[in-house]
Amino acid sequence: MQSFTKGIVGIAALMCCTSAMAQDAIQVGIVAVNYNSPSIQVQTDSAIAAAEARGWQVELFDGQGDQVATNNAAIAFIDRGFDAIINIASANTQMSAVIARANEAGVPFTSTFSGLVPGIVADIGSNNTADAAIAALELVGRIDGQGHVVKFNWNVLPALRERDQGFHAVVDEYPGITLTEIEVRVPGQVDDAFAQMTNLLLANDDIVAVWVAWDELASPVARAIEQAGRADDIFVASQDGVDEVVSLIRNGSPVALTVAYNVPQMGVTAVNVTADALNGVFPTSRALTLSPCLITQATAPAEGEAIDFENCTLFSGQ
Repeated sequence: MQSFTKGIVGIAALMCCTSAMAQDAIQVGIVAVNYNSPSIQVQTDSAIAAAEARGWQVELFDGQGDQVATNNAAIAFIDRGFDAIINIASANTQMSAVIARANEAGVPFTSTFSGLVPGIVADIGSNNTADAAIAALELVGRIDGQGHVVKFNWNVLPALRERDQGFHAVVDEYPGITLTEIEVRVPGQVDDAFAQMTNLLLANDDIVAVWVAWDELASPVARAIEQAGRADDIFVASQDGVDEVVSLIRNGSPVALTVAYNVPQMGVTAVNVTADALNGVFPTSRALTLSPCLITQATAPAEGEAIDFENCTLFSGQ
């Protein structure tokens, strides 16, 4: 049995050791399959800062796109006696052996943006299907439900597959849309997105909009559009809300909108949930979601200001 309930025996041992852990700094291993991706880096850095603020000792492993190496590093953390594992945006569906080892050792395994699977404390993210549907509907509304649309995604990560489903739930209802779907290469996604968009623009003069599954792809796609002299004809819709993309939206680039979520808070929440688990307290739901905001040129915060997730709007009619 792979679920975290199998680790209840380990949790009992974990609770018995709480007083000992209070004397010795808690050790947390953080793994990220692709730390250099901007949103992943922000999640990771905020988790590290939150853990260190608690006095925990933290070690980070960057898989640099290698899932096997990421899994091996997480297992090594467990075998070295670390108290908890936090997985940042590495597909939990590809980490079943790690999660099983954590359960057997009574080590809480928490993740962000990695997908809900049995055996974890929780996965912290946004409602990716809903967010993608919102971005897709905004896109469709700007083109009157017709024209040539390009979609960029990488359907390995569960969160990105969910976004794909949200996109199709909207776009598939519009027969006037011609869709070109591109699966980018990871690692190397930035260069690949730029090259693929450049080639598409050379071969197609009827593209009206581009949907990218995450913000890291928005900038290279926008750059290709600008270099092709098509900035007035094509816009880009995205998801995440990283600073670079918010700045592009604010300054009137081809990136017209992104459905943003509180990226730094994801790492902080992962640490808070892990701290509770170390004290024997577990969330009712293993899928914990943060509220999103729709960022357009009209709603983008001023330069130097953060998105106000407490008061922002999610729907363009508000």
